[in-house]
Amino acid sequence: MGDRVERIIERPIVMSYTCYDVLHHGECGESAPKPAGLEGLSPGRTNRERIRIITEVLADLRERGLAVVDTPVRPLREAIRLLHNSHRRLYGRYAIREGDGVTQGGFHIAESEGCAVLAAWEGEQLVLEPLSPETMLPTVVSLLPATAPIDDAAMVVAPERPPRHVPDGPAELRAQPAREEGRPDPAQDAVQRNHDRLEELTTGPLDFVMQIGRSTRTAGGSERACEHPLNYYAGARGALLTVLKRPGEGSALRRHVLPATRENVLRELRELGRAG
Repeated sequence: MGDRVERIIERPIVMSYTCYDVLHHGECGESAPKPAGLEGLSPGRTNRERIRIITEVLADLRERGLAVVDTPVRPLREAIRLLHNSHRRLYGRYAIREGDGVTQGGFHIAESEGCAVLAAWEGEQLVLEPLSPETMLPTVVSLLPATAPIDDAAMVVAPERPPRHVPDGPAELRAQPAREEGRPDPAQDAVQRNHDRLEELTTGPLDFVMQIGRSTRTAGGSERACEHPLNYYAGARGALLTVLKRPGEGSALRRHVLPATRENVLRELRELGRAG
């Protein structure tokens, strides 16, 4: 289970990723991995350089009233610890196309005992923001761009495109002679068209791509994550979601493709929680 949460920050705090790195390792240990969605290299190649960075970060925190001497204030430390060790988590990484370049970012929302916090980073900046647990899912939606959803209806396809012109089904059907020239198989053509459309929507110049996961810490202390992440794509043709699901226990995976309306995003985020 997560550590008991005393009191976290009450207002958003903007900091550099370097500052977050120093806080994380100071509260959680030098060898502690960062939470999913917030992974990044720790600055400082040598011990001397690392000490200099820590000193500068603490001086900045003191100037902002967020540290006393060399100790960050308790609500800030509690927020950092909550991110590292919580009961429930929502997290993701994303990429934004800006001109000829791509900006990387990520987020992690952690909740325990009625306390929740968002950490969202982009480039060199990270924002810590307190949340109420019931706003966790809408907060994820707020991180997405205001791109209209695709006009397509929802569809379900195989995880991978099947070979063209090879009928599905029992071996005896596949062994039959190929259909006559000029007489297409409507069912197979529909499958290929669906995969063509999926490829068109999820490749090429996209403006924004995000992958979202969800996990829960069990009573025994282990972490149970959703089996497959939720993928969000936004481009000139609109925004869509894709996610792998099993129709039933032990059944084959299918890829669900649907317009990225607010209702669909919230529903699929809830489904991630049930899949974990």
